[in-house]
Amino acid sequence: MQEPTDAQVRSLYRLCHLLTNVMFQPIHIVRLDERTLNLFILAGKEEEIELEIRPNGSIEP
Repeated sequence: MQEPTDAQVRSLYRLCHLLTNVMFQPIHIVRLDERTLNLFILAGKEEEIELEIRPNGSIEP
C-alpha cells in the first residue's frame, strides 16, 4: 500500500483547515490515487469541490 508524501500531508492539513474552519465546508472523502499518486479530496455541501494534491505538495483544482 502506497502512502502520501510528507509534502502531500502538509498540504492536506492546510486544505482541511481551510475547508472546515474557514469555508465551513464538509469533507466527504480523502483518497490516495494509486495510479497517479495524487491525493484526491471531495468536499462541499453538494460535493462540488474536487482537489488533488500532487506528490510534491502542489494543489490542482
